[in-house]
Amino acid sequence: MKKLLLILLLISSIYSQTNKKVTLQLNWLHQFQFAGYYVAKEKGYYNDVNLDVEIKEFNSKMLITDIIEQGYADFAVGRSSIIIDKANGKDIVAMFATYQHSPLMLLTRDDTDIQTLQDLKNRKIMMTSDATDSAAITAMLISQKLLLESIDIIPHSFDLNDLITKKVDAMASYISNEPLRLEDKNIGYKIFHPKDFGFDFYSDILFTSNKFIKNNPKVTKDFYDATEKGWKYAFDNIGKTALLIYEKYNTQNKTLVELVSEGEALKKLIYHEGSNSIGCLDKRKLQKLIDIYKVTGLIQKDIDLDAFVYSYNKHNAFSLNLTHNELWNYILLAVIVVILVVVSTLYFIITRKWLITKEQLQYEIKVKTKRLNEQTYTDYLTKAKNKKAYIKAISEQISLFERYQTPSSIILFDIDNFKYFNDTYGHSFGDKVLIDLVKIVKSTIRKNDQLFRVGGEEFVVLFPNTTLNQTKVVSEYIRKNVEEQLSSLKDETITISIGVCEINIDDDLNTIYEKADKLMYQSKKTGKNKISF
Repeated sequence: MKKLLLILLLISSIYSQTNKKVTLQLNWLHQFQFAGYYVAKEKGYYNDVNLDVEIKEFNSKMLITDIIEQGYADFAVGRSSIIIDKANGKDIVAMFATYQHSPLMLLTRDDTDIQTLQDLKNRKIMMTSDATDSAAITAMLISQKLLLESIDIIPHSFDLNDLITKKVDAMASYISNEPLRLEDKNIGYKIFHPKDFGFDFYSDILFTSNKFIKNNPKVTKDFYDATEKGWKYAFDNIGKTALLIYEKYNTQNKTLVELVSEGEALKKLIYHEGSNSIGCLDKRKLQKLIDIYKVTGLIQKDIDLDAFVYSYNKHNAFSLNLTHNELWNYILLAVIVVILVVVSTLYFIITRKWLITKEQLQYEIKVKTKRLNEQTYTDYLTKAKNKKAYIKAISEQISLFERYQTPSSIILFDIDNFKYFNDTYGHSFGDKVLIDLVKIVKSTIRKNDQLFRVGGEEFVVLFPNTTLNQTKVVSEYIRKNVEEQLSSLKDETITISIGVCEINIDDDLNTIYEKADKLMYQSKKTGKNKISF
């Protein structure tokens, strides 16, 4: 009997640890557009919360909302038009808006006489026949007094050659897709984006049903959190993510360069205004969309947005990733502004003359903000850029290398025997060494090279558009200049040990630093005051 109970408990334990299977339905074919979901699956973010996620490509046989309503999928990705389905009584809850600005726009060739939207009158425009999918474009055209009856709208073939051969004059396209393909063919183009005309729609909204959320609250929240994590990684690591899609989700046979280009274009559309939050669904913006749909006749009644937006969506989040000191700096700036306004008002009451003008106040705020931004990315002692600035700069340089293979190199160096100088002569002497060192290095490198203090006596110099051999030459100048110019302090010989390396295709933020760090310590172990590469 005891053995039977033990077996039953073991079976129960194994069963309880089995990942729950859920299905995600995409609204198009695999491409960078859905990168966050692939990352969450392949990096194990879904698995970490015990979810086994199946990702399905576009299914043209059913409406995306019907797939959810009839239980063929648990989650799906749709356009802003799901608001219309909600207004028509569908059980829909919007969870996460990947793109805060829709990639959908009108594309024309630039070798035509089409310069404004009005020039499209009596021209052929290729777009989907479903008004809900093209509502942003329709609203944009109407806003420019271009009646739909005056345009020859033809069904979308999704074939770019129709625009290239001028079979059509314009086509509805994604800003992350067709323009990049035209660039590869050296064909000029012009974009008419609804956002530029006041019609700023969301795109790629992750949604589910209220029924599913009620029956699976933890699964829904876990899926949301893991998905958000996947999207953050995807856009922080565009090159790696593009390679993942290229190897595992490339049903359209796109090149790696095309996928990287797509990622870079889409990254411009993901952030909520005023923050670095991803996925936000702002109810004020949604209400504006509802109003637009009402004007176009697609919605006749209001929607309960509290019921439409998932309760855990971060549309009210205020996330600036500030350090404690940076946060207090911005609070101090706000206090200063308030004091200036109050003092100026009191002065006016007494003298009937403003102490400061509006322009002076704006200038004051601008100066203070610039100063705070400088403090955020500048080392307080040496006035070199700090580690936070280094992380930002090297990440951008790695992304550029992944996209264009432009050579770039870094050197990592620190001061030999620095602890000895501090212990012997005191920290004020050590500070002077650091300050003078920065002046020497800055006078040696080019204007577009960047110097960062990344640790106590550790520094990095980033050399854009510079090969390893070129960097070795500059490194030797730096080494010599430091030895010659710093050795006058206390009659001590002050030197640096340097590691030099070039950014390679497999490098990321950590690997490039680790390589340089190992090379620097190789210089120290083999005698100091040396360069290793």
